[in-house]
Amino acid sequence: MPSKGHEYSTKTRLLRVLRAIQEQPYRYTKRELAELYGVDPDTIKHDFEAMRNAGFQVKPDDKHRYGFAADKPFEDLKALLQLEASEQLLLLRALRQVDAASDKIIALQQRLAAIFGNQQDYPGAADTLGAVSTPGPEHWRRPYLTKFQLLQQARQQKVQVVLLGYRSSNSNEVKDRLVEPFHAKVEDDTVQAYDVDKQMLRHFRISRILRIRMTDTPWAYETEHNKLATDPFRIVDNEQELVHLRLKVGAYNELVERYPLTKAYIQEDAQQENVYDFQCRVNHKFYGLTNFILGFHHQVIEVIAPEGLKRHLERERGRMQF
Repeated sequence: MPSKGHEYSTKTRLLRVLRAIQEQPYRYTKRELAELYGVDPDTIKHDFEAMRNAGFQVKPDDKHRYGFAADKPFEDLKALLQLEASEQLLLLRALRQVDAASDKIIALQQRLAAIFGNQQDYPGAADTLGAVSTPGPEHWRRPYLTKFQLLQQARQQKVQVVLLGYRSSNSNEVKDRLVEPFHAKVEDDTVQAYDVDKQMLRHFRISRILRIRMTDTPWAYETEHNKLATDPFRIVDNEQELVHLRLKVGAYNELVERYPLTKAYIQEDAQQENVYDFQCRVNHKFYGLTNFILGFHHQVIEVIAPEGLKRHLERERGRMQF
């Protein structure tokens, strides 16, 4: 057997083995893990012993495939990865107080805010605590984390997967999708993938996937894997339009609560109190933004630009029937 030992240090390999078992419990035998990481089966045996010494209950099933008893390591790892709500707020506030924040600090603030949920200091936050749609720690239970990890594994191994029971808002159907996932972001709750059946790039919400089934089929359309831009409404589209709105406090609250990523593009008006200025590039069909404006038009002071958005809203209003 050709050795891959030089590719992995002992610690790195042990963590990779641990992750493989956690992501797909009772899939791998000891020999299969040895082949996967290019080592002798006895080496995997020693890895298991190290895990047991650290408190991980590694056990085989009746077909000698290994998993963790009672998912104890998952709970242990999840506890290490997550912060308490008070710790999240302290971290976010500390970053906001950094003098002369660099682009990296600002990007980190936005990323943490998106991951942790809507824990920002904005008008009305105290009245709407918990009204968050962004996947944060409260959503990071085993099913969600497992789906994300399987998507990452499929990307790394370059294999196709089946998104089982995907709930589509566009088609109003629940059906399986055979895809090649190549880019996933947990803070956006999205995975970009090539839809094998429809022969086109698509993006999917991870939270709308019931389960993920791995396959052994390698990617066949890698040349089509072009990562697209994602707007704050989580719509993937490289044809984006710059929009400019002026909002009342109520519209501001609704926008950042429903779409927390928009907060990075909102500033308080320099001359008028309780007025907010929203400027951002969004998908050219204005998905997400359209529903917000029509639903809260009484709280939107003005749609400044673009003209195409104004015409689009007029058409949408004309289609309404009661």
